[in-house]
Amino acid sequence: MKVYKFGGASVKDAAGIKNLAHIVRQEHKQGLLVVVSAMGKTTNALEALLSLKNLNEERQTSINKILDFHVQICGELFPENHIIFEEIETIIKHIEQSLAKSDWPSYDFLYDQVVSQGEILSTKIVAYYLKEIKLAAHWIHAKKLIFTNNTYRAAKVDLKKTNAAITTFFKNKSDIFVTQGFIGNCPENFTTTLGREGSDYSAALFAASIAQESVSIWKDVDGVYNADPKYFSNAKLIPYLSYEEAKELTFFGASIIHPKTIKPLEEKNIKLIVRSFYKPSLMGSIVGNNDSQNKRITSIIVKQNQLLLSLSPHDYGFMGSENIALVIQLLNKHQHAINLMQNSARSFSVCVDKNQHNFEALKMELQSSFKLRYNKEQVLISIRNYHNHMSEKIYQNIDFKLEQRNRTTFQIIVNQEEFYEKVIPTLNQLLDQ
Repeated sequence: MKVYKFGGASVKDAAGIKNLAHIVRQEHKQGLLVVVSAMGKTTNALEALLSLKNLNEERQTSINKILDFHVQICGELFPENHIIFEEIETIIKHIEQSLAKSDWPSYDFLYDQVVSQGEILSTKIVAYYLKEIKLAAHWIHAKKLIFTNNTYRAAKVDLKKTNAAITTFFKNKSDIFVTQGFIGNCPENFTTTLGREGSDYSAALFAASIAQESVSIWKDVDGVYNADPKYFSNAKLIPYLSYEEAKELTFFGASIIHPKTIKPLEEKNIKLIVRSFYKPSLMGSIVGNNDSQNKRITSIIVKQNQLLLSLSPHDYGFMGSENIALVIQLLNKHQHAINLMQNSARSFSVCVDKNQHNFEALKMELQSSFKLRYNKEQVLISIRNYHNHMSEKIYQNIDFKLEQRNRTTFQIIVNQEEFYEKVIPTLNQLLDQ
């Protein structure tokens, strides 16, 4: 059985869903599992709802926009009396009921129950449309197949139980099945999510259990680039990557592939193929045992919305390993993922992904134990396989707040203005050399 994963940009409108159906029809020769993300910017819209849950009029306006967005797309795909319209209204009512309750155990719990509905909406629409064009398609809830613990918003997958469930369900199946990325099921039978952009990881888990050779992730770009074309016009497509290099790129923040995606595929020697949704005839980029074909390619990874924290003891003592351990413990507690650390005798600096909802609580706990300074809205730039002349140019041209490098990776942290005015033109020029 093949596994195809389609991201939100692939299904952002009716034309996208028709294109997905065309790819499925062309490619489907045997069993096929289609993993789908929420449509367009639906995840962002659902996240925004959570901050409006006590403002009824504004909240209802936002909910209606989500409803209208999906109904409009379905209006271009289905006859007006189709059951999909009733299904969408039922899902929207579930969202409203979840937001109306005030006794949920935590924000993270509520987040998973609400935001996961974006994937339910998209997969219902895709599955019904495939049936509408006479393909043998079936919808299945990922909660029946992906099992996790109850760490909401960052659930850890029970790999043994998940593998058994997937293998059993798909045994001897040859039809098309549509399911959600991003979603799991905890022991209490509540929905969990695998972390932002976790749909790629879901596809990898399915592929590790049922795919024989490869999993295809369909994107709105031609494949994996050595830099984000949105920022760097001189970015180049990488046709082949080793598992090792792909893991490094995702670790440092390359958004084209979710960080956890590679491991389950590498263990089963299953190739990951990143293909263009708009140009399905192109091969794209292949991640696998490609060491012999993998040259030392310089890659630039940009992570926005970073928080740079600088801490020191209240007294005249050293920062020390115990204090650093306490900082890391508090960052984990408040779900701020660490991207870079640097320490001296009296200070400890750490760059993290900012978790807007948990930041104030984190700040209070850190300030109770340390002197704290911080910079919001920073940009972390990581250059893999850099050359010495690149670092020289960076030192000459760019005013950074922190830098760190080892044999293969050079990292700097800058503010937004510095990134757009100096980093982009400097690195773009270096990429062209």
